[in-house]
Amino acid sequence: MKCSLTIDGLEHTLELTRQGGVVCVLDGEAFDAQVAEVAPGVYSLLLGGQSFHARVAERPSGDSAEAGAKHYAVEIDGRRIAISIRDPHQWRPRRSRSGIGGRHNVTAPMPGKVIRILVSERQQVEAGQGLIVVEAMKMQNEIKSPAPGIIEKVLVLEGQAVNGGATLLVMG
Repeated sequence: MKCSLTIDGLEHTLELTRQGGVVCVLDGEAFDAQVAEVAPGVYSLLLGGQSFHARVAERPSGDSAEAGAKHYAVEIDGRRIAISIRDPHQWRPRRSRSGIGGRHNVTAPMPGKVIRILVSERQQVEAGQGLIVVEAMKMQNEIKSPAPGIIEKVLVLEGQAVNGGATLLVMG
């Protein structure tokens, strides 16, 4: 995935790829990254071997020049940063005949252990609903539904170890 960022008024290019873990390339400089949401809007980050905690809140859209961008206020170590993200190939879910968003593979954000499965196959879920709890780095992370849909297949069991990027379940 490649996108454009504005961080505190400065333009940047970010590319994320999965090669075992997640590799970030920010303005041509590559580094490894791991991200886990530890509470709503609170993230544990491991960037290039350094650990950070970040609070993220979406903020209202600013000017019309930023149309289509997502705007966030991020606080890391007491420092506030304004970030706008623009994806030139902005993702739009395709619609199925039922009117629910297209197929989604829900993946583990980092290596860990499945603690709880909160849904079952053929269950209808809403966007943001908890699906699976994965423990990583001694923290439990609830993985939420990216969109409304129906659980097609649960691919893991409680207690199972998973790799970062592993598909946990498939939604339709």
